[in-house]
Amino acid sequence: MLQKNKFIQKLNNHKGLLGILPALLFMIIFFVGGSIHSINLSMKSQQQSSSIIKGDWLWAYKELLSADFFQSVGITVGTAVVVAVLSGGVGLLIALFLAERSTKWKWVQIIFQLPIAIPHLLSAYLLMQVFMQSGWYSRIAFYIGWVDSMEEFPILVHDQWGIGVILAYMWKEVPFIVLLIYPFIIKLISDWREQTNVLGGTFSQAIRWVVVPILLPMWVGGMWVVFAFALGAYEIPAILASTSFGSIPVEAFQEYSQFGLERQPIAIAMNVILAVISFIVGSILIYLQVGWYKQGRRVW
Repeated sequence: MLQKNKFIQKLNNHKGLLGILPALLFMIIFFVGGSIHSINLSMKSQQQSSSIIKGDWLWAYKELLSADFFQSVGITVGTAVVVAVLSGGVGLLIALFLAERSTKWKWVQIIFQLPIAIPHLLSAYLLMQVFMQSGWYSRIAFYIGWVDSMEEFPILVHDQWGIGVILAYMWKEVPFIVLLIYPFIIKLISDWREQTNVLGGTFSQAIRWVVVPILLPMWVGGMWVVFAFALGAYEIPAILASTSFGSIPVEAFQEYSQFGLERQPIAIAMNVILAVISFIVGSILIYLQVGWYKQGRRVW
């Protein structure tokens, strides 16, 4: 009886977990199971190729030890960092602007949320249609006399610097950042506006010394989500990047689908490496976030 009462007491103490147990089990099973299965596939021994020693379970990773692959890692990670930082910065500025003008221009919020409903594949196609040298903007520039021919329009699609890729990602991810932090900016401004006015502070000072520091962990967390997505996404660089750009998701898809079964472990290994990079970056940010929360800087 005593043990039964202790069990019921422990169950009551943790009854809040029962509500999220199905979702928690779903996440654990698919995340852990999928990760283990992917790592296992990347270490699968390949017996069909004579160039690979049977039983060498790291052969796919050894295949990737080349200067070209490390260069592709740098390009992919660098592009994801640029996308995350620019999307975070622009998204913060837009969210602050909307928070200040929300009572007057509510329709602007709807416009900024529209790109979220557009699939990434379609967004890449739309951006290609407007920014390519035969697209809308080059025609407008030609007709108003900014360029003598449409070929003189700057190359923004299939360029060597990935400008089209970055623009397409920002078109999709800036609204995500706005949607993530805008409600909390509204709450912080309403909570601190009166105190700021009493102390003689301006709106910009309240944003700089109160809103941004409190919002920082969530804002950076949103940028990490954007970074992780841009790191592994395939559609946009496949359509908008040049063939020599060196995006690893595109190379992994080609290895998986075009070069036979014997190359599929290499494709999985590429994605495992990207997942490890994203996990390391996320772990560092979570560690910094925990320290930040210990200082009492919470939104609520």
